[in-house]
Amino acid sequence: MTTREELHALVDSLPEDDIDAVVQVLKPFAEQRPCSARPRFIGMGRSNHSGTAARSDETLRETGFGE
Repeated sequence: MTTREELHALVDSLPEDDIDAVVQVLKPFAEQRPCSARPRFIGMGRSNHSGTAARSDETLRETGFGE
């Protein structure tokens, strides 16, 4: 059973009197994550330097990465 399925099963087993309280607890979790087709990290590496990929080995050597 996946976590999502487990959550659904738990909600289905709640007594009717507790549903409003549980909704109030869960609502902030659902509201804080906007639905987006793209992850937030897309585009974070934009540098406006067209030769970045071509110079990647040089850049890695300069920073000591991989030594």
